Amino acid sequence: MVGEARAQEQEFGRVARSAAGVVVSGSPLATAAGLRMLEGGGNAMDAAVATAFALAVVEPSQSGLGGRTHMLIRTADGQFAALDGWTEVPAGATSPLAGESDTVFGYATIAVPGTVAALTRALAQHGSLPLTTVMAPAIELAERGFPLHESEARRLTAARNRLQQFPGSRAVFLSRAGAPPEAGTRFVQPALARVLRAVADGGAAGFYQGWVADSVDADMRRHGGLVRRADLERYQPDVARVVRGSYRGYELVGTYLPASGVSLIEALQILETFDLRGRVGSAEWVSLVAQALEASFEDRRASQYLPAEQEAAKLTSKAWARSRAGGIRPDGRLPAGDSAFDPSHTTHLSVIDRHGMVVALTQSLGPNFGSKVATPGLGFLYAATMGYLAARAPGDRPFSSQAPMIVLRDGRPVYVTGGGGGRRILSASVAVLSRLIDQRLSLADALAAPRFHPAGGRVILEDRAGAAWPAALQDRLAVLGLRLGSNRDGGYFARLHAIEWDAATNEYVGAADGRWTGAAAGVK
Repeated sequence: MVGEARAQEQEFGRVARSAAGVVVSGSPLATAAGLRMLEGGGNAMDAAVATAFALAVVEPSQSGLGGRTHMLIRTADGQFAALDGWTEVPAGATSPLAGESDTVFGYATIAVPGTVAALTRALAQHGSLPLTTVMAPAIELAERGFPLHESEARRLTAARNRLQQFPGSRAVFLSRAGAPPEAGTRFVQPALARVLRAVADGGAAGFYQGWVADSVDADMRRHGGLVRRADLERYQPDVARVVRGSYRGYELVGTYLPASGVSLIEALQILETFDLRGRVGSAEWVSLVAQALEASFEDRRASQYLPAEQEAAKLTSKAWARSRAGGIRPDGRLPAGDSAFDPSHTTHLSVIDRHGMVVALTQSLGPNFGSKVATPGLGFLYAATMGYLAARAPGDRPFSSQAPMIVLRDGRPVYVTGGGGGRRILSASVAVLSRLIDQRLSLADALAAPRFHPAGGRVILEDRAGAAWPAALQDRLAVLGLRLGSNRDGGYFARLHAIEWDAATNEYVGAADGRWTGAAAGVK
């Protein structure tokens, strides 16, 4: 298996073309799992669920069985659906923790996981292959192992001291001496494989009931966690609200809170009110996009406590976009906003099959390695929810910045987007879509172009080799009155894994963001 894994990492590149289906994700091994489904006669949902479970094995810093998943689906006949597999505040919660997301971890942050319920429900409703077939690649990766990627090894080293505090986490990720595995080490996860087999054999009940649920309950009681077997048994993924908008003749389809597709639509519709011909990539464009994003962030905070139907209609209306745009101008100032602190995390995958079925799926543990807690004998980490997100009361599913999106032209999916990276998912998505539609760049070029993000009253500019803003643009931004910052970490600016339709060749083109270790693959 290790030899096969290395071969797959070398075989897949960042861009792939096919008229018969494409898979893009943050890991070559996970992309291979999805491609295996498509080439075995499965549809886009089969491939997406196989990829998602594989990501939970090979990218444990970004997602896992103890996390949250959100997906947007276009069926082969053109209908849209969305599924919310968010973490849910357990019944025993009283008051939320306080603190920044990098300082709050441990048992008290753990909510009821949603990933397994969402993936199994989605497959049952929209897939075509048995769950055992779809989960086979993930089980193989966990049982036989795979060479640990250098980037994942670095993240393990950075989280070592916190993982060390929890026996279940130490057993999975650290040696007896407390050392994390080195890059290239064959990483085997037998405890996780056992849980995956329980899910493959029993569906969601194999996770939310039986010995897995009993183990979770006992561990939480021992260490002050709040999740109980009854919370697990009650959990159900929600049908998410699909929202629509448009941008210069392209139809935008996303989802309402707790995902942030509505914020992405709002920001783009605000931007649409400005003439951007020949201006994309300019200082004025950066300023306008930053202010549109800040307006959408502000409205997202205000809307989370208001009636969903009313707020969704308002935030996706052109009239609202025009009213918000009225206070925006190229030399406008950014509000102080939230803290610039926002860790890089989360993973995304995009899939399309030969029949035009599309799945855009984002899943997360919150900050890298989530709560840092794994129950002994289960092998997976739990997401951080309380103290990290704005969790309020039992049953609450607090919002985050996940924003899977499907863009259509004349009824055909032409772009599928989504990413990982906290709130920078939204800034990256708006900038990339504007470059695609306004600047007419290819998907690969739009993903490679330098990015920025508004935070804490400043515009943070990407500053790394191959993706840096010219000094003249920075000078112009200063003249416009914007405070600037910079960051050389490409991963900070989100990692988008996307698909476009190439009308000239009648092919789908998948592209993985070069800021991460992702890969794209197409059916041959």
